[in-house]
Amino acid sequence: MEMTSLAEYDPQPGELIEFRVTESSSDIAAKAAVHPAPLSHLQENHVRRRLANDRAGNPQAPWLGVHFDLPGRLDATAMATALAEWVRRHTTLLTWFAARGDGFERHAVAPDSVGFVPESRGDLSGQAVRDFLQVRLVPATDPTRWPPLLACAVVRDMSSTVILAIDHAHTDGLSLQAAFSELTACYEGRGARLPEVGSYVDFCRLDRERSARLDAGSPEVARWADFLRAGLPLGPVELGVEPGRMYRTTAIGLDVFEPAEADAFGRACKTAGVGFSAGMLAALAVTGHRLSGQETYRALVTVHTRDEPRWERAHGWFINTVPVELPATGETFERVLEGAGEALARAGELRALTPMRLAELLPDHHIAHLGTTQTPPLVSYLDLRHAPAARDFASSNVGFLTGEGRAQGLHLWLNRTWERTYLRIDHPDTPTARTTVPHFAKLLRSTLRELAGAGAGET
Repeated sequence: MEMTSLAEYDPQPGELIEFRVTESSSDIAAKAAVHPAPLSHLQENHVRRRLANDRAGNPQAPWLGVHFDLPGRLDATAMATALAEWVRRHTTLLTWFAARGDGFERHAVAPDSVGFVPESRGDLSGQAVRDFLQVRLVPATDPTRWPPLLACAVVRDMSSTVILAIDHAHTDGLSLQAAFSELTACYEGRGARLPEVGSYVDFCRLDRERSARLDAGSPEVARWADFLRAGLPLGPVELGVEPGRMYRTTAIGLDVFEPAEADAFGRACKTAGVGFSAGMLAALAVTGHRLSGQETYRALVTVHTRDEPRWERAHGWFINTVPVELPATGETFERVLEGAGEALARAGELRALTPMRLAELLPDHHIAHLGTTQTPPLVSYLDLRHAPAARDFASSNVGFLTGEGRAQGLHLWLNRTWERTYLRIDHPDTPTARTTVPHFAKLLRSTLRELAGAGAGET
């Protein structure tokens, strides 16, 4: 399941079909009643950032997408019906947001009012399909209108490509993994047999209730504040960026492991009593030490918040960002691995405190100025092998689709599939970073492979 930016995406030509909400559905949605569930902290910050970037004229791509192939010529009417069934399954996709006073309120659309119709945009070249997406994706996924998504298909006789993009306020990477199998099931008439799922709207209410129990004196707040005293970590290499300025990003991708090598890496981690994600952090720490001599590795890492079985297949933004800090040196790789595992366990204790809630509790701290126009640098590990129908990802050309990014630091993903484990790094498109980041990526790959081969060998 490749992660591809829209600028890199190379769709095959064919008849482009856009699935538009019916006129009656649109009219009903515009008058939808207010729903009592608040926006989650992530959702509110996301909407504020999107609107702030709109006002400032900043380019943005606040959506996440997935594409996949289905055999034969797509039955567009059947897919429109499947899309409506799937949207009704996930209640967050039935909602939109409106400003109210200094905040926002949620409106909910009645499930039985949801309907889509296919509209042909004609036979287009691959470049024309991409141009269409470039124009349509941001306005079509507006979270202040309904629906907050764009769905289309490129129809051909031998195979057809389905493209789905959703505003990030309603989705995340784990959710989009499941979209392929669920939409396919609905299209093939198997939607009724899908397992029941929880509602992200319910989770948003719980998110607010849990975070309200925290105050400025909570230990979690103190730990975040301690971490931030040294500033936000932008990455282990010089990027040539100016403080506070956001840059257009470009990406570098490298294959790291074949399946057997990934298994060996996993065994090396297990020997030290840690998981694959801790192994990634240990490799990052060692790589940073080799590059710059840094004694401590600091990063912001993503953690999932699916802490109940009902959220396992729910669609929503079940992610938080937490700080991690660990020693970058040790007598052996195993000791660095153990330190990474301990650091990741400590970081997991902070998963209930979002950076947005932290900013509310520390209004005079510099983190309070982070949220509305920028996204912080992140490190993420995603094991894609456990998604529904993951064995079919390669044959069905299932992939993530992202838009144009803007950043000041590195955004790093290590993604593991059944076929390979690959590294992707988005970085500011500066002359300095275009030199330093590829060097860093190659050294990180070498460290990861060394760890896989050496297990608990000497660092």
